[in-house]
Amino acid sequence: MRGWSLLILVAACKPDLGEPASLVDAPRFLAISSEPAEVVPGATVTLHAVVARPEGQVADDAPASWAICTTPKAVSVNNVVSDDCVFESQVGLPDHTLTVQATIPMDACSLFGPDPPQSLPGQPPLRPIDPDATGGYYQPVRALLEDEPAHYIAAFGLPRITCNLPDAPSDIAIAFRERYHANTNPTIARVLVSIDGATSIDLPADVPAGREVTFVVVWPAAAAETYPVFDRVSRTLVDHREALRVSWFATAGEFAHDHTGAAEDDTSTETQNLWTAPTSPGLVHGWVVLRDSRGGSDVRAFDVNVTP
Repeated sequence: MRGWSLLILVAACKPDLGEPASLVDAPRFLAISSEPAEVVPGATVTLHAVVARPEGQVADDAPASWAICTTPKAVSVNNVVSDDCVFESQVGLPDHTLTVQATIPMDACSLFGPDPPQSLPGQPPLRPIDPDATGGYYQPVRALLEDEPAHYIAAFGLPRITCNLPDAPSDIAIAFRERYHANTNPTIARVLVSIDGATSIDLPADVPAGREVTFVVVWPAAAAETYPVFDRVSRTLVDHREALRVSWFATAGEFAHDHTGAAEDDTSTETQNLWTAPTSPGLVHGWVVLRDSRGGSDVRAFDVNVTP
């Protein structure tokens, strides 16, 4: 297909060039969520993509193409997914809307986890995939949306898959299975705006043109879950608490930060960000995406009416 504009939905360093990442000035994927957030291979998940454009959010019934990636990336590839997943045909799902059901392949932990498939005769053993910092593995899923004739935008969702604990003594592996709970998606409780330090109010709200206001995203304390990770140095299980990260987006105005949140050792249940309203009145569309460090997510859309 011609004219792809690719977006991998992972954290990345943002160069200090051009428009901020938080400005929605063209159609783009903001998030692909999976419900449940973590499953064993063979289970079915519901995938939902949120696509924004300057005119507002793309309707959920917009036609989209989905595919499950089946090619693991080589160790030498400096990317989240292999080039084959980006550019080649994969296992397609029936063309659907921005919400689709998908069955995680039974061999997901072999292709994208710690159980590499058997190597070909005469070839060296294949190297298992390294877990991320939370001990997790992920099944890449590709989504495509045609935003104009022959021009597509694309993104990759990464549903978390439950795999075996590699390289651990049997007693540790047993203890891990007893203590580990599959990740669940965090939830956004409220999105508020505070003007001139006044009491925060729920959105939508009126904001004077050019005014600097404070947005607040609130989540329940249970959004940050505790989970064990096998420490290969000490050969023990170490409990961690999920970090939470909020990505901010708007069709106009300017956020002080593209991302805010709470680190693993931060028990806060909210995060704040300054936003300067545009100088011209009109309706501004905004979104916040809350992600936990194990791949779960939630999205909330809101509107701000910028007044003269």
